[in-house]
Amino acid sequence: MLNVNKMEEITLDSYTRDIKDQELKGIVLKLKNELRKPDAAWDTIKPLLNAIHEKDEKVFSEIAVLLVK
Repeated sequence: MLNVNKMEEITLDSYTRDIKDQELKGIVLKLKNELRKPDAAWDTIKPLLNAIHEKDEKVFSEIAVLLVK
């Protein structure tokens, strides 16, 4: 899904728009919303990351790259 050459141009927002699986997209949107909170709690974020990992390991890996970028 990610183009390594254009990695610097991709954001979590743009990545989310390209997700076709609606269930996965919903989980990623929840994650994105939680991460935007100034008081984002690991207890909320961890289950969302786990759900993404269980649903699609490739998407999880790509999102992890975006999060640490």
